[in-house]
Formats: sequence, C-alpha cells, structure tokens
Amino acid sequence: MVVRRPHLGPLGVRLALAFLTVAVSAIAVFAALTMLSARNEVSGLTDRQRGDDLAATAIAAGDAYQRADGWATADLAGAAAVAARSQATLTIVDGNGDVVAAPTDALASMMMQMHGLASVDTPRGDPVSAAVVVDGQPVGAVMLRFPTQAMAAERHVRDALARTAILGMLIAGAVALVVALYVSVRVTRPVTALTTAAGDLAAGRRDARVDTDGPGELRTLAEAFNGMADHLDREDRLRRNLVADIAHELRTPLAILQGSTEALLDGIDQPTAEVLGSLNDEVTRLRRLVGDLETLAAAEAAGLRPRADRVDLADVATSAADLLRPLADDRTTTLTVDAEAAAVIGDADRLHQIAVNLIANAVKFTPAGGAITISTRSSGATASLEVLDNGPGIPEQDLPHVFERFWRGANGNKASGSGIGLAVVSELVAAHHGTVTGENVPGGGTRFTVAFPAAPPQ
Repeated sequence: MVVRRPHLGPLGVRLALAFLTVAVSAIAVFAALTMLSARNEVSGLTDRQRGDDLAATAIAAGDAYQRADGWATADLAGAAAVAARSQATLTIVDGNGDVVAAPTDALASMMMQMHGLASVDTPRGDPVSAAVVVDGQPVGAVMLRFPTQAMAAERHVRDALARTAILGMLIAGAVALVVALYVSVRVTRPVTALTTAAGDLAAGRRDARVDTDGPGELRTLAEAFNGMADHLDREDRLRRNLVADIAHELRTPLAILQGSTEALLDGIDQPTAEVLGSLNDEVTRLRRLVGDLETLAAAEAAGLRPRADRVDLADVATSAADLLRPLADDRTTTLTVDAEAAAVIGDADRLHQIAVNLIANAVKFTPAGGAITISTRSSGATASLEVLDNGPGIPEQDLPHVFERFWRGANGNKASGSGIGLAVVSELVAAHHGTVTGENVPGGGTRFTVAFPAAPPQ
C-alpha cells in the first residue's frame, strides 16, 4: 500500500508564509531604496541644473558689464536668455544693491518668447543669488527665482516612481506567493506522507510505502524508508517462519521423548542403554537448539563477551572435525583437515562453536559421497579458517542472505534445521572483530571463510 501525499498542511502553510514574507520584505526594501535613490538623484540633478543656470547667468552679466564698462549701457540680453531658458525671473543689482534689471523688463519677456516659453504668472520660490565678479572684484549680483512648477514636476516623477515600485512589489509578491506555495507543496507533502506511512508501519501495516518522486534528499529519504519497511517486512516473515520452524524442530524430539518415557512408564520398554542413549540424544538436540537461540540473542543484545585467550585455529578446526566425523561418516562424506598454525586472541569455546556450525552446515547440504575440506592459514596480520565443500552450492539469490537470522533459502527444505546456525557464526565472528564470507566456487560447491586479526607473536 503506497501512502498518497496529502494536500498542503499546516507546515506547508507556515512555510509558504515564511517564503512570502521573505520575498515581500526583500522587494519592499529594494523598492524603498530605489525610491530614495531616485528622489535624491532627481533632486540633486535639479539643484545642479539650477546652480549651473545661476552661475551662467552671473558670468553672462559680468561679460556684459565688462564690455560696457558699467551697468548703465550693459547689454543684458545674454543673462536674460540664460534665465529665460530655466523659466526663472532675473533680477540684477549693482554693487550698492540698486536694481539694474528686473523681471518686468520687456527684454526678459522677449527672451522667454524667443525660447518658446510662455510668460505666465506662476508662483515663484525663494530667490537664489550669485555675485557678479569682474577682474576679481564684485560689481553686483544676479538673483533668480525659479517657478514652483519645477518642484511639482519633481514630485510628479517621484510619485510615478512610487507607483511603479508599488505595482512591481504587488506583481513580485503574487509571483512569490505562487512559487512559495509550489515549493511548500513539494517539500511538505513528502514529509507528511512519510509521517503517515511511519504511523501506519508502527500500527502493524507492513505494506505501508511512500512515493519516491520527491525532490532531491526527500527522494533519498523516501527510498530509505521504503527500504527499511521492506527489511522489516522480511524480518517479520522470517520471524513467523522461525516460529513454525522451531515448533517443528521441537515437536520431533519432544514427541520421541514423550513416546519413550510413556513406553517406559507403561512397562513396554525397559530402561536399556540404547533407550536411554536415544533419550539423551534428543535432549542434547533440544539443548543445542536452545543454546543457539541464547547465543544469537546475547550477541544481538551486545551481551556476548568472549574471553581473550591465545587460541590456535588449527586446534579448533581439528577438534570440530573430530566431533562431526561420525555424522559425516554416516553420510559417507569425507572430512579432510589441512591445518596450519594460526593463532588468534579469542574465546576457545566460541571459536569451536563457529567451526562446528560451519562444518555441520557443510555436512548437512553436501550430498552423500561428497568431500569437505577444513583448512587454517596465517598470513601477516590475518588468521583464517576455511570450510570448502563440493555440494550443490548456494542459489545466487540466497547468497546475500545466508548470514541473516532464520533464513533458510531455497534449499532449506532439503535439510532439517532452524536457520540460525550461520547467523550465530556471523555474530560470534563479529564479537571477535573478524569477518565471515560465503561464496560459490567454480565447478560446484561452497566456500566459507572466516578471517580474524592474528595474535601477536609470543
């Protein structure tokens, strides 16, 4: 069951609002800075233009004064033309402050008409003045009064900029809202779907899965979740199979024990050595199964603490082979030991259990008349134990799972067992800081290799 992604939830709304707030704030700051910069630039440009006109008017008046050698016969047409160009009214005073030329002069009106400017009565601002200097001496001053219409035009430009900025902010805000909603949906829907699927998985619905078409890391997270769910599902199936397998493994010896003890109690059988030996074998079988389960549980719970003695893997391999040789002989399987000294630091009993489980597994799956070779080697910093058989090998699809607990594989129905022997081997090897691998060999057969850190020289 694939969990569908729900619609935008509270997290998505908050995330979208956060995106929108950041976007609108950034746009507002940008618009405010643009308007401030534009206002300062327009005001500065106007001020510079008026200052240039005032200076040009003063220079033109000074030239007229110098050519006429006085204000009386000075031709002020040039100064009036400059003033008319900026629609300013011109007033010129001499060194004593007496007015030499005034805005009412016909010359000023004529100059404005020559520049195509209507001589209308508009409000004027405060006058600005500049000294008229001839040969380094001030001989008078010019005063210009600019129309306030120019200030209104400046405000009009600023207002237009403000309207443009506000319109741009609204458009950008709308775009930011759409993008924020899209991103929020893309981000929050996979998270919400994962949360829902995790709740379903915790409630026991092992088929809960999520879509894996999210963006970037969310896709990786969804794939990891599905992988975890698959692993849990497989573990659950293996656990159920374990219950059935262990029940089967326990049922046979318990039935034998019950039947034999009832026969003894009823006087049908006599407590002979053969009968008691059979009962002991079944008890040993039960004890071995319970011991494997206990070892596996202790290893998985990090409760396994092996001893740290100096142990020779050659002795371990020889002892384990001798223990299982009668079982191999019953199956007409040849056991060969090729042991070289290979010292490790570990627990002799646990290392013996590793070798016994590997050899017993090989005997179990090797056909009658087969051969099994147990060898030990020491090479540099590594000591190894190898069990090689010429059986049918392990199906390729089962190889990655042979060390998983309760895994019996495609050949599991060909031999009895609980499917925890190799899992116990894996846990015991890990407790000794070693590695164990299983592989098929060309021509048929399987090789299990256990590698441990070699013990330092004595």
